[in-house]
Amino acid sequence: PLLLPPNAFAHLRRQAAALAALRPRLNDCCRHHSPLPCARRAWTDVLDGFCTDEFGVKTRQFHCCRLHGAA
Repeated sequence: PLLLPPNAFAHLRRQAAALAALRPRLNDCCRHHSPLPCARRAWTDVLDGFCTDEFGVKTRQFHCCRLHGAA
């Protein structure tokens, strides 16, 4: 767990949660018959979830969440 004050740094908590969600998915991809497409799918799924969370709060969203498609 992150050692952050409980009433601030929510943006860092969301970032840390996204990275924590990515780790087990990447570990599963290492055992997959085609690891690179699996890892790309895991990354985009986790990033999509992160951006959904980012747009659900009234703060400035992380810069990558404003990009679309392959960007």
